[in-house]
Amino acid sequence: MNSTGAVETARPAEAASSDQMPRLQRYVTLSGSWGAWLFDALDATVFGFVILAVAHTFSASLADVVSTVAWFLLATGIGGFFLGNISDKIGRKRTLVISVLTYATGTLACGFAHSIAELNVYRFAVGIGVGGLWSAAVALVSEIWPPSGRAKAIAVMQTGWSGGSLLAAIFAWTLLDASNPDSWRRLFILSAVPAYCIAFFILVFVKESPVWLANREFLKNNASKSNLLQIFRPEYRRTILLALTISVLGMYGYWIITTFTPTYLQSVLHVRIDQAPVFLVWTGIGATLGYLAYGSLAERFGRRAAFAGFFIGIAVAVPVFAYGATMIPLTNGKLEFNAQNIAIIGVLSALLGFFTGYFSGFGAWYAELFPTSIRSTAAGFCFNFGRVGAIAGIKLVPLLIPLIGFTTTYCIASIAYVTAAILVFTLRETQGVQLTSGN
Repeated sequence: MNSTGAVETARPAEAASSDQMPRLQRYVTLSGSWGAWLFDALDATVFGFVILAVAHTFSASLADVVSTVAWFLLATGIGGFFLGNISDKIGRKRTLVISVLTYATGTLACGFAHSIAELNVYRFAVGIGVGGLWSAAVALVSEIWPPSGRAKAIAVMQTGWSGGSLLAAIFAWTLLDASNPDSWRRLFILSAVPAYCIAFFILVFVKESPVWLANREFLKNNASKSNLLQIFRPEYRRTILLALTISVLGMYGYWIITTFTPTYLQSVLHVRIDQAPVFLVWTGIGATLGYLAYGSLAERFGRRAAFAGFFIGIAVAVPVFAYGATMIPLTNGKLEFNAQNIAIIGVLSALLGFFTGYFSGFGAWYAELFPTSIRSTAAGFCFNFGRVGAIAGIKLVPLLIPLIGFTTTYCIASIAYVTAAILVFTLRETQGVQLTSGN
C-alpha cells in the first residue's frame, strides 16, 4: 500500500496478482459478469417505459410514481455499500449470485403488485441487487485483469448495461400494448426470467478472484479492515468524498435522462407508449459504442482525461437532443411515425447514448483507488450512493416542469455534467496500476 493507503502498487512475491488466472477462464468470468450486468440493466431500466401506464393502473400522479424510482435509487446505494462489504468478506462470486437472485425476484414480484406502496417494496429489492452486483462485478473483473487492458475489460463489461437497456427497449416495444394499460405487468414478469439463467451460469462456470482468495488470511487477521466504516478512515476520506461527488453529478444527469426520456417523448412529441422504445434502441446502440470508445481512450490518455471529455460531450448532447426533438414538425399535434422522423430522433438518441460511455470509467478507476481489503466496499459506496444523490434530480423534475417546461428541466442535467468534468482532476490518475493482494 502506498503512503496514502490508497492502492497497492508494489507486488510482494507471495501476493497474488491479476495475471494468475488462465486467459480462457478470465474471459469466462468476464462473460458471466457481463451477463449479470446485462440483465441487471434490463431489470433496472424497464421501469422508465411504464411510468405513465403504472400511474394509470393505480390512479396515481407522476410524482407518486417517480417516488418508486427514488426508492429504487436509494436501494442501489444501500445494496452497493452492504453487499460490497459482503463481497470483501465472502468473495466476489458468491455476492454476484446473491445480487442477481435479488434483483430477479424483485422484478418478478413487480408484475404482481397491487399498489404503488407494494411496487415501491419490490423495486427497492431490485435496487439492492443492482447496487450489490456492480460492487462485486467491478472488483472481480478488475482483480483478474492485467493493468494494460483493465479499462478495456471494464468497458466490455459495461456494454452489458447498454445491452440491457437496449433489451429493455426491445421488450417494451414487443410486450407493451397501447390498448391494454396493464400490459406492463407482463413486461416485468418476462424481464425477470433471463436473470435466473445467468445466476446458474455464474454458479457453475465463474471462478473466484485469485487476488481476493490470497487476501483471505489478511482479512482473517485484520477483521477491522473489512468493516463498513473502514472506508472513512482519514487516509481514504478525501478520495471517498471526491469520488462520491463525481458519481452523484454523473448519476444526477444520467437518471434524469433514463427516467424521463420515454415520458418526454410521450408528453412533448405525443408518441405512443409502444413507440417510445424504438428511439431508445438507438440510445442503446450509441451507448455501446461509447463504452468501448471510453475504454480505449482511458488506456491511451488516462482515466481523468477520458472522463472529462465524455462529461463535456454529454453536457452538449443533452440540449442538442432535447431542443432538436422540439424542432421536428408535428402532424395533428403528434410526431408522425415515419422513416425520416425515426432517423432524426434516432441519431439524436444515439449521440446522447454515446456520451454515457463515461460509465465505463467508474469501475476501473474506483477499483484502482482502493486496496483489496476494502475495494468492493469503497468502490460500491462511491458509485452506488451516487445514485442516491440522483434522487434529488428525479424528485425535482415533476416540480420544475410546470414552472419552466419539460425541455428546459431536462437540460438541467448539463450543469451537473460540466461540474463533474472539472472535479475529475481532483483525484489522482491510476493508469497502469497493478492490483495485488498485498495490503
